[in-house]
Amino acid sequence: MDSAKQKVMQVVDDMREEIVDTVCSAVRIPSVNPKYPGQNYDEVVGGETRANEYFAGHYRVLGADVELYEAEAKRANLIGVWKGAGGGKSLIFNGHVDVVPVSDPDKWEFGDPFSGKIKDGRIYGRGSTDMKSGITAQLKAAQAIQRAGLRLKGDLILESVVGEEVMDHLAGVTAVAKKYKADAAIVSEPTAPPAPLSVVPVTPGLWWMSVTCKGKGVHASVRDEMIRAGGKGAEIGVNAIEKGVYILNAVRQLEEQWGQSKAHPLFRPGHFVLHPGVIQGGPYGVMVPFIISEFCTIEYSIWYPPHESPESVTREVEEYVRAAAQLDPWLKENPPVLEWKLNWPASNVPVEHPITQAVALAHRQAAEGQTRFDPEPSFQGFAAVCDASFLNIEGIPAVTYGPGSLLVAHAVNEYVEIEEVIQATKTFAIAAMDWCGVAS
Repeated sequence: MDSAKQKVMQVVDDMREEIVDTVCSAVRIPSVNPKYPGQNYDEVVGGETRANEYFAGHYRVLGADVELYEAEAKRANLIGVWKGAGGGKSLIFNGHVDVVPVSDPDKWEFGDPFSGKIKDGRIYGRGSTDMKSGITAQLKAAQAIQRAGLRLKGDLILESVVGEEVMDHLAGVTAVAKKYKADAAIVSEPTAPPAPLSVVPVTPGLWWMSVTCKGKGVHASVRDEMIRAGGKGAEIGVNAIEKGVYILNAVRQLEEQWGQSKAHPLFRPGHFVLHPGVIQGGPYGVMVPFIISEFCTIEYSIWYPPHESPESVTREVEEYVRAAAQLDPWLKENPPVLEWKLNWPASNVPVEHPITQAVALAHRQAAEGQTRFDPEPSFQGFAAVCDASFLNIEGIPAVTYGPGSLLVAHAVNEYVEIEEVIQATKTFAIAAMDWCGVAS
């Protein structure tokens, strides 16, 4: 590692207390996504803007050209362009400022989901891992380069966008990406597990699908006619919940098949699944057990490999459900209704792509001489989905790398390890220096 990078690494170490304080302060600003299910929009909206106004002050310290850009009222995205000297490639540092709502406040460390307090080397609070620590590491990486007396050749574009938690990309990342282009991007989502600070060039695709089975309502006292030998069966009534369970079990068998048929070298075996997350059923109008259930709806999140198209997944699932329904007399005549509600597209950048390799090299160099983090980069697929997909759609190749773990994101007592934040800051700084070039 050359002397300029060594100097920047030392500056990051010297900034440790400042970096930690910035994460803690950002966590203390609730920025719950107002469109998250169960939220009162009018009561919640504005938190994202307040958090980005805080980060904007740090962007201005850098001397960046700052814009608070609203694609939707009261929800400001933050962009800071740190102009380069010229002659280098441009780079986007991207993160999202919105967080998911909190649950069980009394169960959180310090009795406060937004405490931003420190215990045993961890910063606690909603948004600490997902992902205000990543945003902070990126902006402090830029400041460390500047404080080392260096200037990049290419432009570095810092972004803190809204809307990611509900795929509201038209208000967030896509709106920003249509205004601000670059040669590549690094998204600072938490990239553990399996290893902290993994290099993540791919994400899965995600479908939200629902399956609805209909039944035939009648007084529950005649259930024996429906299920006992000699009874009149469907002529009397049909329990939609039981038909839904029949389909659920069929889809579970498809999921088992996917454990063998769906694979990708950067994902652990069996990662791609069909998850039944919500089930509702009963008689229409009054949800009581005294009437045979007339409907049953199961909501699925379907995680599929990045190299498969969403259309091919819908065909496969529909054909399987249709075939399963043919084996049930009622469902054969009253087939389940599938609704494809939302698709979060996969992100798929090759391991060999220059931006992937630049992040891997930066990780390797930043990890030299320390013992906590493996200097050999771990290439992994992202377990979840993120805004890298929409950057790629806009023609900006994007990979993901950042502090924190998905094992604690969205959970009670979300936290981030301080050492990961410091190490990520170093990696981001080296990646920017290598990608954008350093002016002489």
